[in-house]
Amino acid sequence: MKISLATTLSFLILALASNSLLVLGTSSVPEPLLDVNGNKVESTLQYYIVSAIWGAGGGGVSLHGGRNGYCPLDVIQLPSDTQNGIKLTLSPYNNSTIVRESTDLNLRFSVLLSGRDYCNEQPLWKVDNYDAASGKWFITTGGLDGHPGAETLLNWFKLEKIGNFPGTYKIVHCPSVCKSCVKLCNNVGRSFEDGVRRLVLVRDDEPAFPVVLIPATERSTSV
Repeated sequence: MKISLATTLSFLILALASNSLLVLGTSSVPEPLLDVNGNKVESTLQYYIVSAIWGAGGGGVSLHGGRNGYCPLDVIQLPSDTQNGIKLTLSPYNNSTIVRESTDLNLRFSVLLSGRDYCNEQPLWKVDNYDAASGKWFITTGGLDGHPGAETLLNWFKLEKIGNFPGTYKIVHCPSVCKSCVKLCNNVGRSFEDGVRRLVLVRDDEPAFPVVLIPATERSTSV
């Protein structure tokens, strides 16, 4: 049976289109984040975000009194590499269990910020208003869980690969939850303010804060 030229061309076009869709589908799914043990990071577990550089690189992230009085509490890095800081959860905007690179996340400390020693606010990271005195955008707390969109734009962060070592990331604020919004798009770095390493948005010519994820929760044996 002879096959016409038109039929042959139709099959070729269909095959090429199918391959293109397969390639696009594969590349559009970001890689899962990995903890220091090489396991996939999950939104149902808790982790410490710790400096990827041991020794002088300092320790994990924690909370500290704000610059203008005590509240809201700012996100800081502890000075010693023996300090893991406060554990937290990473919650993707799409409620996925597996947390992936370059995906909008809520970062929430696992601590209750209420009572005499704390502020009555959510322990959720957000970018604070511009600080004209220092010329910086500090990372503070008091964000709102979920509700991706224009009203929560400052509450979203991403983790992206940095360097050549697996499981080493930088924290980025460049939200994708509102395509039409005017937004900041910066790495998160550190700034020494009043003797404290506070997390801030940095320019492209300033160093990002390289981090790793240390599991704070035992994984289920069924995983």
